[in-house]
Amino acid sequence: MKRRNPRQILLVAVCSISACLLAACGSDNNNSNPTPTNNSSGPHLVTNIAVPNAASPAFSFDISFADHGRYFLADRNNKAVDVVDTSNNQLIAQIPGNFTGIGASTENSGPDGLVGLPGTSTLYVGDVNAVKILDTTAQTLTQTITLTTSGNRVDEGCFDATDHLVLMANPGDSPPFISFINTDTQTVATQLSFPGSSGLEACQYDAGTQSFLINNDGTTANPDGELDVIPASTVLAGHPAITKSFPLGNCSPAGLALGPNEDVMVGCDPAAGNPLITLILDRTNGTVLAKLPFGGVDQIAYDATSNRYFLPARHWTANGIAAASGFTPQMAVIDGTSRAIVAQIAVGTGAHSVAVDGPSGQVYVPFQAGSGAFPNGGISVFTVR
Repeated sequence: MKRRNPRQILLVAVCSISACLLAACGSDNNNSNPTPTNNSSGPHLVTNIAVPNAASPAFSFDISFADHGRYFLADRNNKAVDVVDTSNNQLIAQIPGNFTGIGASTENSGPDGLVGLPGTSTLYVGDVNAVKILDTTAQTLTQTITLTTSGNRVDEGCFDATDHLVLMANPGDSPPFISFINTDTQTVATQLSFPGSSGLEACQYDAGTQSFLINNDGTTANPDGELDVIPASTVLAGHPAITKSFPLGNCSPAGLALGPNEDVMVGCDPAAGNPLITLILDRTNGTVLAKLPFGGVDQIAYDATSNRYFLPARHWTANGIAAASGFTPQMAVIDGTSRAIVAQIAVGTGAHSVAVDGPSGQVYVPFQAGSGAFPNGGISVFTVR
């Protein structure tokens, strides 16, 4: 999750899970009657799902994941992973994991990144100092893997199904580092540090090149970000190494998604004064294939069923120039073949997380309390087309 704008200093968790599940935690969250379905053509809002939260402290959430009819969201207010049934868009559970909750900053809060093993009930969840492994069927914490004692969070990650490895990043440690967890033994196989890096963001495993790709916030050579390539063969040999680095210009990379053919999309969240952009690269050589006038994002997602990317941008501005305030959050929908923006849709305040449930054709975007169609904080559901 991007750290460009530090979060408010919040020391108190708002709700206990047992008291708040499926109920509002205060008068600021009365969104029990979802917005009616919009029957217009094209991607549009279907409903808003109520999640126990409040206006102060604001709904604090991070990465999300969807698989096999379930949507999962890292929810710091409730120190849990929220579970939504995508067949009826109902919040059905909040899985506890002894998570930290809302800390002094996002770097000291959890849960954070989610990495699910598709087709299983195993979910890896980043938290302060550790990765928590959940059984989503039993709705229990099964194991804790401590990765640091710094008091900083374990953030985003990705899964290599071929070699049974999960990569998890520690962006706030000095230096930042990544860990490769063997999913058969649930132990750390090896680690790689990033001296001189200003932080780490989203990663993806590319089965075609048998490599991990990870967004690096900044280095001496590329102060506004680069995309690093780590072959799985170096990880398996016990000596993970960056063999390629693709410069990203004035990007400040955040989200990452593998698209069709050899495309990889990098979602950018640049510093104030720079154009808001999204990049599509050839993931084999770093050639820029498209530079789109949309940005201010964190997590992004690609849906192979619709061949579309989905990019909720909490930091979008009407003039397309990055700023410190004055945001009008929108979600861009980008066609995978033409690499063109086909729609921009209003989303709620703070929308920076997204997951697509391909079978149901639905896109899930959580948001904080705001106005209009997104008044109380929760999870918006959109159609993919």
